[in-house]
Amino acid sequence: MLNVYLYAKRVAIAALIVLSVLTAFYLLGWHAYFFLLIFASILLAVLYCGMADWITDKLHLKRGLSLLLAVLLFFGVIFVAFWLIAPTVGQQVKEMRQTVPQAVSQVQHWLTQFGWGEKLMQQVPNDMSEVVPKQDALLSKVSGMFSSTLSFLADFAIVIISALFLAANPSLYTVGLSKLFPVRHRVHIREVLDKSYTTLKSWLVGMLSAMAIIGVSLAIGYNLIGLPLAFALALIGFFLAFIPNVGPLIAGVPAVLVGLTVSPQMALYAFLLYGGIQLVESYLITPLIFQKTVDLPPALLLFFQVLLGILQGGLGLLLAAPILAVLMVVVNELYVKGLLEASPVNAAEEEVE
Repeated sequence: MLNVYLYAKRVAIAALIVLSVLTAFYLLGWHAYFFLLIFASILLAVLYCGMADWITDKLHLKRGLSLLLAVLLFFGVIFVAFWLIAPTVGQQVKEMRQTVPQAVSQVQHWLTQFGWGEKLMQQVPNDMSEVVPKQDALLSKVSGMFSSTLSFLADFAIVIISALFLAANPSLYTVGLSKLFPVRHRVHIREVLDKSYTTLKSWLVGMLSAMAIIGVSLAIGYNLIGLPLAFALALIGFFLAFIPNVGPLIAGVPAVLVGLTVSPQMALYAFLLYGGIQLVESYLITPLIFQKTVDLPPALLLFFQVLLGILQGGLGLLLAAPILAVLMVVVNELYVKGLLEASPVNAAEEEVE
């Protein structure tokens, strides 16, 4: 009789979990951007807390002072890096606006040498006036771009301020969230939240380390082969490395196009250099960095990136990896260990309590 009761209980819990997941996806589909902003705030708060914990451990300061130093250090590093490289990168970005279209024109000329390429080029309008919008449409696009910029700045400010509130007193929110569950489960919920925090912190450390290695390697490599706009291209590779699977593919295209403006041989060198660095990063550096931190299944990560990319575009693609890391912790702790692998004896004892 007890086994039948436990079986019915597990079925009910499993149905509740499935219903919760479906509800979450429904809410994500309609209000995805809001939830992604919340997660972005949590991710930044984890970074603040991780830096504050490190400062507290090394300097033995109070947490409030450590958090203040962590925030100042974070924005200070960004400001100093921007001050040092902005003039060079800014000039190279201006040059890239002219260089990349030239490279595209060369690719179009090369394609016309083939039958299928010529047919493809016939689909491109020769009269560029068809491509350039009329004055009314242009004003509308400029207005929309201005509105989008203001919206981005507002969202950015919300993320930064929310992250500061979360990092200032994280226990206030974790304890408050655990109170939404029955008393007997609250300790376990807080343990899951602690593991989620540790997972996100480890993922951030590993990802930032990999990004730094890729950015520095690309800057050195591009300069060694004499590729123009080396620092701007390396900066693109650095930022896009934050997006696993998809980001590295996108970052390699500008390097090859810029190489084409010099010669096909330079484009080949850029392609081989970038591909070699990505291979070393994917099969040597990243496994070593994430060996003791977070190991995300590549195929599952790619599917999840596609899902969030379809639901919310670039922001979903950007945050897909850390969200998946947290989901794996939650599913493993609450569903696999808490339900599927729970022994009948422990389940009965829990029910008695």
